[in-house]
Amino acid sequence: MINIDRTKIQLSNNMGAVRVKVKLTNAIDEALVRRGLLNPNLLRVYEAEALIDTGAVRTALPADVVEYLGLKMGLLGLR
Repeated sequence: MINIDRTKIQLSNNMGAVRVKVKLTNAIDEALVRRGLLNPNLLRVYEAEALIDTGAVRTALPADVVEYLGLKMGLLGLR
């Protein structure tokens, strides 16, 4: 799940560059926490400032973030 804090949108000096603070979580971990099957302290979360491309239709994540969150790269269309 991606949470974007829209109250902290910052415009940079570069035309059209928008950066926001994002919080990424492993959705499967979240479901397990809700069901009481995973300790909330083990929920994998990654927070960072992200560059937003307002015309983009896809999201790109660095491989180390994908690995940290425990995501399956094949499911993301990556090899």
